[in-house]
Amino acid sequence: MRQKYKVFTEQGGILICDSRKNNIVQQGPTSFSDFAQFSALTGNTIIDISAENPKQKIDELFAHFQFRIAAGGLLIHNQELLMIHRNGFWDLPKGHVDMDEAIEEAALREVREECGVSTSVQLVDFFRPTYHAYLYNSESVLKRTDWFIMSCPSREKLTPQIEEGISECKWVPFREIDVYLEQAFISIRELIIEFMKVNPIDT
Repeated sequence: MRQKYKVFTEQGGILICDSRKNNIVQQGPTSFSDFAQFSALTGNTIIDISAENPKQKIDELFAHFQFRIAAGGLLIHNQELLMIHRNGFWDLPKGHVDMDEAIEEAALREVREECGVSTSVQLVDFFRPTYHAYLYNSESVLKRTDWFIMSCPSREKLTPQIEEGISECKWVPFREIDVYLEQAFISIRELIIEFMKVNPIDT
C-alpha cells in the first residue's frame, strides 16, 4: 500500500506520498521554519510532495514545530454521528492526551467531557490519525490526533462543555451530514467522508 501523510491547516495542507512506488523524483521544501511559512505555501489548496520515506519527510518538514498528541472519537448511534459546534465550525470531540494517559482512555475521556455522555460509551476500533498544523500563543504546533470509532447503547442527552468553546452537541443523521461538512474544517470533512466510504452507512 502506498504510504502517505496529510498535514492540514484550517483550509489547506500538504500530501506527502511515497516516491518509490512510481519512480517520482523527490520534490518540495526541505523544512518549514514556522507555521507562517507553511500556511503561505499551502493557502487554500492541498500541495503534493514526494519523498522516499514519507514518515521521515514529515519529521524533517516540521522539525521546528512543537509536537503534540491528541485523541478523539467518531461516536455512532443508529446511523447518527455525534458532532460538536465549536468556534463557528462543526467538529468532532477531541482533546490533548494527559501525561501517562493511554491514548484510548484519552479519546473516551474527551468525548465524555466535551459532550456530557456517560461511561456507557465504548471503543469499537481505531480508525486512523490526522495531522494538523497551527499557531498557538505565537508557537508553531504540529498535532497528531488519533481517531477511534465508538458506540453507545442509547441516544443519550448531550451537554456541551461551554468552557471549551463548545456551543452545541448534536446527533447528526448521516443522510444530512453534507450540510454540516460544508461548515467543517477540511481535515474533519475528509475524515468523515473516508469513514463513510469504508463503513456501511444507510443514508
